[in-house]
Amino acid sequence: MVKKISIIGSGAVGSNLAFHILSRLTIKELVLIDIVDSLAKGVSLDLEDTRAFLNFNTEIIGGSDINLIKDSDIVVLTCGLVRKEGMSREDLLSTNRRIISEVSLKIKELAKSSIVIVVTNPLDLMTYEVNRVTRFNRKRIMGMGSSLDTARFVNLIYKETKVSTCDIEALVFGLHSKDMLPVLSLAKIKGYSLERFIEERKLDVLKRRVKERGTEIVNYLKNRSAYFSPSLACYHLVEAIVNDCNRIIPVSVLLKGEFGLNNVCIGVPCFINRKGIDKIIEYELTPQEKRELLSMGDRFKECMK
Repeated sequence: MVKKISIIGSGAVGSNLAFHILSRLTIKELVLIDIVDSLAKGVSLDLEDTRAFLNFNTEIIGGSDINLIKDSDIVVLTCGLVRKEGMSREDLLSTNRRIISEVSLKIKELAKSSIVIVVTNPLDLMTYEVNRVTRFNRKRIMGMGSSLDTARFVNLIYKETKVSTCDIEALVFGLHSKDMLPVLSLAKIKGYSLERFIEERKLDVLKRRVKERGTEIVNYLKNRSAYFSPSLACYHLVEAIVNDCNRIIPVSVLLKGEFGLNNVCIGVPCFINRKGIDKIIEYELTPQEKRELLSMGDRFKECMK
């Protein structure tokens, strides 16, 4: 049973995630950590005041002391710099790698049995850093990116076809960056391929729009990035773990031979349940999709140098 969840980073994504958890899940304790002590405390008090509306009994604690995460069942990392207009996710690498490395050491010390969900960008590289530092079983560490990219893909298919999202199946593999891979061969509407509903020339536009969606949002928001959809994408991972759902969700995971890739973290479909990543699912891809996925492994290793 999941009793304690800690969220490190109390900004827009972390605070929205906390609200979703309190709204829908039953846990004993929710901890919010932020380097800005007053931010974590203020958010925790604001969340406390939703108790009468949401009718929860969860204890909420906010502060800057990382030791508060002790014995957490799930730790979510939303800490670090966020992307602003004109920045790529890779621009954040140096600063956020240092932050994630320091936090990972504390997780290794204080929450030895936890499942770690990474939201900090550049997400796949930060997921690798958590693996490197904690040396946890790789199936207890997942990056949220591809689940968000998949949700964006579904939304854009809906906007093009006006078919209910309940009838749309889609998956995005690869890096949480402009190099992601919306997998057209696996995208279906009620069992039919997208070509039955969308002209071929528009499919290339659709793929490009999925890849550029995050940048598009940042360009409008200027000094901050998306937070409603990322917090919900992260919540669905938390929910799958807490409720032992065994849901198929694409997440960034350290690969050890799957899809022909080794020692890289990229997004692929996985069974998510109380164990964390229970199983990596190796879908059959087209030759072109396989080549694109393999090339991402090379780009990943270049970025890590």
